[in-house]
Amino acid sequence: MRGSMILMIFSAYLFAQSPDSLFNRANRYFETEQFEAAARAYQKLSAQVSHEDLYLNLGNAYFRIGNIGQAIWAYEKGRILSPRDKDIHYNLNYVRAQVRDRIQPPDDFFLVAFYRAIIEKLTILDLLTIGGILFMGLGVLYMIRNNGFIFGKIDRLIQSVLITAVIATGWIMLDKYWAVSEDQAAIVISSVVDVRSAPIARGENVVFRIHEGTKVDISTSQPGWIEVILLDGKKGWIPSEDVRTL
Repeated sequence: MRGSMILMIFSAYLFAQSPDSLFNRANRYFETEQFEAAARAYQKLSAQVSHEDLYLNLGNAYFRIGNIGQAIWAYEKGRILSPRDKDIHYNLNYVRAQVRDRIQPPDDFFLVAFYRAIIEKLTILDLLTIGGILFMGLGVLYMIRNNGFIFGKIDRLIQSVLITAVIATGWIMLDKYWAVSEDQAAIVISSVVDVRSAPIARGENVVFRIHEGTKVDISTSQPGWIEVILLDGKKGWIPSEDVRTL
């Protein structure tokens, strides 16, 4: 696997306070193949620090002790923070290939698939940066126009392109924000989970089963239970303790 160990200092202030910091201990655990201890230390640290390389290390530690579901959860958390990170992408795909369930989503229209591929690679910060650059471009255009360097059709064409790009970027940013804030996904962390037609643990209401590492969307919840939807549209109820939310 790529990125088996990423030794980075996320914050000089945080880790310089003590030479025996939690992060340094976790790294030593990993290097000496004490993977369970490393996973516990990285997990504890994740309550204080949110960084893609921390989740990469956490996923690697979980993978080494055979916790496929927890490893996928950690890589997915890292991918949310850094969707273009090659090591996270590689490791996530590597571990996903070992998930028992092979759930295929319905094919999208190619333009929809292209749009989703783009939006998955961008963070809200990326989109804010792009929008800021485009606004700066409009400002530069306004200054140039006032100095009489651009006239007629070229002026209007550039202005139209920039305004369209600003509107499109704003729409994509809102779409990304809604997706991040409203959609709630989770990873199955139990070996086998019975999916039921109702939030009641009865043998006759099992409709299908899912396995460790499968990603689900949570549509609703109640104490002890969540209703999940799979990529292929199947849905049902499972105990909330069998998943870990992203």
